[in-house]
Amino acid sequence: MARIGFWLGRSSVLAVAVAAILAAGMAAAGGAGATAQQRACPLGLAATVHAAPAGGVAYVVCTGLVASFDGTPLDTDLTLPATSGGPLPLLVMLHGWGDSKTQFEATGLAGNGTNTWHWNNAWFAARGFAVLNYTARGFYRSCGKDPSAGYSYASDPACQGRASWTHLADRRWEIRDTQYLTGLLVDAGVANPAQVMVTGDSYGGGQSWLLALGQGKVMLQNGKLIPWRSPDGVAIRLAAAVPQFPWTDLAQALVDNGRASDGYHGAPSPGPHERPYGVEKESYTDALFAAGAAFAQYAGATDATADLPGWFAAISAGEPTAQQDPLVAQSLAQLRNYGSGYYMPVPPPDAQVPVFAAQGLTDPLFPAIQLLQMTNRLTAASPGYPVWSSLGDLGHAYAANPHALWVKVNDEASAFLAAVLARQQPRLPRFTVTAIGCLPGQPVTTYRLASFSALATGELRLSAAGTATVVNVPAPIPGPEAVEADPVAGGGLPGTTGGCRIMNTTTDPGVAAWTWSPGTPATLAGAPVVRVAATVDGTDAELAARLWDVDPSTGKQALITRAVFRLTVPSPGTTQRLAFELWPTAWVLSAGHQLKLELTPDDSPTWRPDNLATSITLSGISLAVPVRG
Repeated sequence: MARIGFWLGRSSVLAVAVAAILAAGMAAAGGAGATAQQRACPLGLAATVHAAPAGGVAYVVCTGLVASFDGTPLDTDLTLPATSGGPLPLLVMLHGWGDSKTQFEATGLAGNGTNTWHWNNAWFAARGFAVLNYTARGFYRSCGKDPSAGYSYASDPACQGRASWTHLADRRWEIRDTQYLTGLLVDAGVANPAQVMVTGDSYGGGQSWLLALGQGKVMLQNGKLIPWRSPDGVAIRLAAAVPQFPWTDLAQALVDNGRASDGYHGAPSPGPHERPYGVEKESYTDALFAAGAAFAQYAGATDATADLPGWFAAISAGEPTAQQDPLVAQSLAQLRNYGSGYYMPVPPPDAQVPVFAAQGLTDPLFPAIQLLQMTNRLTAASPGYPVWSSLGDLGHAYAANPHALWVKVNDEASAFLAAVLARQQPRLPRFTVTAIGCLPGQPVTTYRLASFSALATGELRLSAAGTATVVNVPAPIPGPEAVEADPVAGGGLPGTTGGCRIMNTTTDPGVAAWTWSPGTPATLAGAPVVRVAATVDGTDAELAARLWDVDPSTGKQALITRAVFRLTVPSPGTTQRLAFELWPTAWVLSAGHQLKLELTPDDSPTWRPDNLATSITLSGISLAVPVRG
């Protein structure tokens, strides 16, 4: 999976804000720490790097194993400006799944020139921050596996007799690890307890949301909530969070039933995410499980709260077994109760942490609905909730993550952090949406909006007469179009441009397709809605949808968006009228281009095909596309 960093724009506003805060802090302390002194490493860490990058400041990296709240050793790096005084603003940088503490580390401010450009430990040290990078519990040298160095938790005595395995971002474990390490740095005089911020991408982004919604509480192993305090009793509260292309409901992201909806422009109201049981995002769950198995310690059946191998096997068995397996129910409950910010209580105004969230419009793992369902929930409960968002062609494959987009996204993030540190309201649009630049000459326009719903100013209504019948065959062989459209299997195939899925215009055998010619250019601006009457010859089925931009002049088609919907009916022959959203997007359809909608009960390898043989007769098809005039 793509591991995309977060770089900060060239604006000096953040540096100015931090300098002012540090100066004020020193003055308030009567000059304590105002004299430049070489920083010593706290917590028993040892100085492993001394550097002075061009354009930055001299800094030291302190490295070692730090025992967490239960004694599990966590492989930790702490970056400190070499000459600074007093407790500093602390930025905790949380890595993605299958990665380690080094993901957001660099020896220069430019990082690797892409994902860590101006978003790494050296960059923030130059801005007066202490930066905490550590490897999550159960990964690499935090009691996981590091094959390149011959390390394994199995031969590390410090990992034995503890729940040192990964708990998949469980609030009682991984989130508490972050809180505990932060508390140690507060007690060591390194971190200012009122200026703690967190950021992370993907896996780390999901944890950033959990921390942002935690209302200053620590969840104990028994589920009890207690105030977040350092080991010495100092109260700590998160000042800001910057989640990058994460989940908000992890189970929904991996096993989707298609009931999520932003509710805009006549879309159906959101439905329950787990009833009925969803469709496994098979290529991604396979890839994620394998990535973890290579570098992580999995608990197995010894821990029912973190039995990743058991959960994976149960979910991978498919229907109808998975729908009745208690292990599946167990996994969904664990992810819902302890690992998904979407289900956490909305904090009251005095406990709301400002959030700047970056989410992908072309991210098939954590699509934009993950963000919109969260912001809708927060603002419905509290209209002034301090959350700002930026959406575009970023995130996991097949997002292209263009450099120019990250410039726009992180200029806003820079302004956001500067405002938070200065205790001011960020002067930002609530939503920034950048259209996808997938095709040659396709306009890439950025819209700044008070709400995501304001992106669309009208609607394109398309319909087709007649019927089509599609059939699911157990253990199907995926067609070439479906394989090339898959975000994992299709990643290296010829015909892909950047992150886009572009191929010769085709439709796999057995897939129902409808093509419309709008005639004039149109900017798709939100989530298209599919409506169709489905007569199911069976009791359980899935219906996947793909929407393509077809260019008749070149004979090419480009994937715009997609989704899946789980059907359950009381008896064979039942007809249901379905309405469901495709994933939100912002896409310019050029003059002369066509829209092609495909519906199929088998969109493997992206989605796991149903085990049950089923035919579905489709009629009354319509597609409602929100557009911007």
